[in-house]
Amino acid sequence: MSSRRSFLKLSASVAAGGLTAMPAFAACNDTTSWDEEVDVIVIGSGFAGLSAAYNAHKNGLGKVLVLEKMQVIGGNSAINGGWFAVPKNPIQLAQGIHDDSPAELVKDQIISGRGMANVEALTQIAEHALDAYHQCIDTGVEFREGFNIQVGGHNKARAIRTKHGVGGDITTKLYEAGVKMGIEYRLQNYVEQFVMDGQEIQGLVVRHGYRFPDQKTGSLRRIKARKGVVLASGGFTRNMELRAAVDPSLDPTLDGTNHKGATGEVMLEAMAHGALPVHLNMIQTGHWGSPDEGGFGWSNALLSIGWHQGISVSVLSGKRYMDERADRLTCSTAIMKNRYQDGSPAYPIVFFNHAPYAKDERVTRALRDKMAWKVDSLEGIAKQFNLPLAELKNTVARYNKHVEARQDPDFGRKMDTAEVLTGPFVVSRIWPKVHYCMGGLKTDLDGRVVDGRTMKPIRKMYAAGEVTGGVHGHARLSSTSCLECLVNGIIVGKTLVADA
Repeated sequence: MSSRRSFLKLSASVAAGGLTAMPAFAACNDTTSWDEEVDVIVIGSGFAGLSAAYNAHKNGLGKVLVLEKMQVIGGNSAINGGWFAVPKNPIQLAQGIHDDSPAELVKDQIISGRGMANVEALTQIAEHALDAYHQCIDTGVEFREGFNIQVGGHNKARAIRTKHGVGGDITTKLYEAGVKMGIEYRLQNYVEQFVMDGQEIQGLVVRHGYRFPDQKTGSLRRIKARKGVVLASGGFTRNMELRAAVDPSLDPTLDGTNHKGATGEVMLEAMAHGALPVHLNMIQTGHWGSPDEGGFGWSNALLSIGWHQGISVSVLSGKRYMDERADRLTCSTAIMKNRYQDGSPAYPIVFFNHAPYAKDERVTRALRDKMAWKVDSLEGIAKQFNLPLAELKNTVARYNKHVEARQDPDFGRKMDTAEVLTGPFVVSRIWPKVHYCMGGLKTDLDGRVVDGRTMKPIRKMYAAGEVTGGVHGHARLSSTSCLECLVNGIIVGKTLVADA
């Protein structure tokens, strides 16, 4: 077991920082000697970890310790777009939308999952959506007034958004609430090993004072968790070696939206102790990525206009090539078919009318950072992006007729928000980015990690968020990550109480 664990940790470490060696350490199964003891340890400080810690403390579980290996709180959650799917949210109801429900959301997710979604898990998450929303409100999170829209793959407008359009609006408030409650948060604490007693986790060996990605930094501490350890460490999209191993078909040149520390070593350590991995090859790309900015960027926000009020056109043909409002997997697949003869990307463009959004921060920010451009005419678009002008004009003329008819016979797009394109335009280029791992550790509905050797829970080991797998199937819908992570934190908080 020790050699297997060391190999897995080496794989993650090499991918994370280009290291050539790992510091030697012995297998840690000594459950009698500890440097300190707490009641609950939460690994990771994103939506799931912060929610789990908040609920564990709120439910009276004693001393709660959150460990974060990076130098800041929040993980990927802090840099995401702040979208949050909530059926029957107050803004939705104020808009007069009364026919939505948790079941309607699950129906959309089942379609997106393409036969691989966990319906029971999705149902439980959807039914707790309002609980997660009110948890945000109770901790001081602000959402955009009157903002609730229909995003890709959803059949209803149910996506609200944080005030500043970033997940940090939520992670900051959950962290501040936790500090007031007495939860302890420690940055730069890397989990070296789990300390196990058979099928029960006892605690952790932690590298305190770790400086990513140097495995030689910091000092080792043994921390006992009397009531449980919650794995909320996120996905592994930045572990390039592991990513290539589980999905060789994924274009290795694709940029990613995740922070550099999303390398999955906590998941691998759990697997070394028997935790069952599921759907690891289902790695999602975000179809709203821009080749003109690094990381998550602003393109996601800009295209919340582009997908709804504009169109996407191939630079090769000057034609539309997809339903711009389809789910992520459908759109990403269609986008990445746009390639030159040598296989290099032929970045498609998305454009919409500038005038109605001239003062919108999504537009002003994108133009400022030069990941989008204001172009006066179709002739200007054709010249700047090397498109066939005649075909582009035909495409826009045809599209405008579809807008007026409120029907899209070409791709079946829902046209309720589409606008007749007249110019001047806001134009941006798109190319998918690796975004989210649908695969991870198998848990039961209460968040207990399942041992693949016995198909029973590993005692006192729980997981929430992107480190888990088998929930969404082949594709996760936009705005459901925040929902899942926050809800699973609530669920794990209840499970810890029940098990304790």
